Amino acid sequence: MPVNVLERAKRALIDLDARALVSLYADTFLFEDISAGLRIETKQALKEYFDSLFAWPNVEFSDVHFFGIADRGAGQWTWQGTSRQTGTPFAIRGASLFRLTGSTIAEEIIFYDPRKAYA
Repeated sequence: MPVNVLERAKRALIDLDARALVSLYADTFLFEDISAGLRIETKQALKEYFDSLFAWPNVEFSDVHFFGIADRGAGQWTWQGTSRQTGTPFAIRGASLFRLTGSTIAEEIIFYDPRKAYA
């Protein structure tokens, strides 16, 4: 059921649990971070992406709301932390679009404006 996989994704994101998050993706998947210009298609690369993201100072995800209908899903979230460049706190709202297959994520595209994280 799509809602279940998205609920588990929400929990893993809030818990900053890269391993649990990556386990929710299908064996063949696409993850796109539009703002960073990244296309990730292997679980190893996806785990490295999340490990790096979750290593930012004071990082957390809040206001995470995902929903699914049939084989599609969407959601919003807030990424908070401290800029590695300036030491300034930031909070960035973002959105995810999902394509789901059975109990896994086949595709996720994320959108956000990263400028506050690097300012």
